[in-house]
Amino acid sequence: MLEGVTPSAVLAEMELTKGLPKQERAAIAAHAKLLRLDQNRRLLQDQLSNQRLFLVDGNAVRLCNGIERELDSCLGLSDPVELFEDTSTGEDAIVTQTPCLLLAVPTQYLPKTGNTRAQVKDIELDDTEGEFLANLYEQINSDQLELPARPEVALRIQKLTTDPDTGITELVELIQSDAPLAGSLIHATNSAHYRATKEITSVRDAIVRIGFANIRTLATHLALRQVFEARRQVTREAMAEVWANSVLRSTYCQLLSQRLNQLDPDRALLAGLLADVGAVPIIQFFDQYDSEVGGAPELKELLEKLLNVTGILVINYWELGSDLVAVAEQSTNWDYQAAEPDYASLNIVARWAALARYDQPRPPAAEVPAFSVLNMQQPQANGVVAELDGSEATLEHLQVLLNPETP
Repeated sequence: MLEGVTPSAVLAEMELTKGLPKQERAAIAAHAKLLRLDQNRRLLQDQLSNQRLFLVDGNAVRLCNGIERELDSCLGLSDPVELFEDTSTGEDAIVTQTPCLLLAVPTQYLPKTGNTRAQVKDIELDDTEGEFLANLYEQINSDQLELPARPEVALRIQKLTTDPDTGITELVELIQSDAPLAGSLIHATNSAHYRATKEITSVRDAIVRIGFANIRTLATHLALRQVFEARRQVTREAMAEVWANSVLRSTYCQLLSQRLNQLDPDRALLAGLLADVGAVPIIQFFDQYDSEVGGAPELKELLEKLLNVTGILVINYWELGSDLVAVAEQSTNWDYQAAEPDYASLNIVARWAALARYDQPRPPAAEVPAFSVLNMQQPQANGVVAELDGSEATLEHLQVLLNPETP
């Protein structure tokens, strides 16, 4: 299996180590080793003997405190996944679902996982706002910032509905395992856009009514929407604005992926929805802060300064892969220039197109490298993107799908 792969080659591509000097990576590789495990092998945390273990290729399940989490990695296509977390105990286990290739590295030779520390420029704020930022920085840098829960059902739905062998029973059981999602799905399917002659009363009927492809998009949207919540009026309004922008951008991401025949349209949709997910912990932290820190203008400034930092933290925390980490990291960087088409570039073009749609401020397209990276034509002076020309009907369908009318 995967003959010729070496620890050095894996370390050179792994997000955690690829930025290290070559000599330092070589020293780590000298102490690392590759392990090949057959299907249905069980490995306990206390068997590691002070080693960190990464899934390089294959599929496994982590069993932690009675909770299962599916882990998968594909050599050359995704970043290796660490199999055990810092909070794992000796009784936690990994069970391989397929033959797996693992990388084992002694703990002392690696930097801490997710060692993406907040490096934020000083900004001039009053004492109260400065105190707020200091508290937020402290929580970020000490890994104590409470991050939103990973939307497991949304990710499993995306995976399940792309499997040609999936049956409707499996999808129904998955959606019904999340009661709020099941209720929201039935409610949405009874909207004016989907309503048939008889009322939809079950998840099975909803799936039959709108089909697998639409269910994948709608259920992903509904499941992620639950992450974007806040309590106070100012924070609810801010969260609603972030989510509305994310929905529009995600429709452009999916549409561009299809039109350009580049990247995966479903992951493109996910990239657009999660590009500004870093706003969630900031808004929620602002929501809960005891002192009077101001209103919408102050929150807007905090978001502008910290959005990318917290976005990186959330995507790393959810273990969604380096491709989506890059989306969060570069979401507001018009100067980002990738070596080849990627989801970060796709999201930047989608953001530009969304701003152009409503004639909002944006840089000249000629100054946005993402257009060239994706081999796109330069948009016209009026903001029309050639690759999206004639897509209004499809765009409208996607937007209605993600925001169906209330019954």
